[in-house]
Amino acid sequence: MTAVWPHGDPRDVARAVLADRRFRVASVPTHHRTLLDDIGDALRKLWDALLAPLRHAGENPTAARVVGLVVLAVVLGALAYVAVRFARDAVARRARRASRGYAAAALDDAPGAAELYARANEALAAGRFHEAAALLWGSALRALDERGRVRFDPARTPGEWRRAVRDPAFDAFARDAVAALFGDRGADAVLVGRMREAYRRVVGA
Repeated sequence: MTAVWPHGDPRDVARAVLADRRFRVASVPTHHRTLLDDIGDALRKLWDALLAPLRHAGENPTAARVVGLVVLAVVLGALAYVAVRFARDAVARRARRASRGYAAAALDDAPGAAELYARANEALAAGRFHEAAALLWGSALRALDERGRVRFDPARTPGEWRRAVRDPAFDAFARDAVAALFGDRGADAVLVGRMREAYRRVVGA
């Protein structure tokens, strides 16, 4: 059927054309892409890349999907492990830096070797043998640092100090210090006197 357009006023012709069904175009809603759309596309591409070898290798799509899930779980687990290790390493590095800063501040604020040695002699004269042994030990470590032999580190154990100093006189001094401070027998005048003699050999070396 041929449409008959009205003649005359152009506005009447335009209204007639717009009213004709043949010239109507269905409106299509426009969709603006978002960041979630981009992430979803990237994940789908990754999923397809993981499943592609499996689809070619087997004819069972269900089995391929299960294997793909396993592979994806392994990949995500590996990424999580790396993230946890990185976080732990970062925390450990911060702790080490803080520890070094605290040790340096403690060394600056603490009494020197000479003052600790004088306190040890006072404690020994007063019969406070355990205190005297502890002060002699601390004085020796300060003296090693002050003389530039071994840097002071409060975190070192007596065994680590012996390995750092490498001096037979200090080995004897450290053994007596451990016995005086941590042994079952405890400190007495003889043990602390022996420590003081070894101290003089270590500090005077």
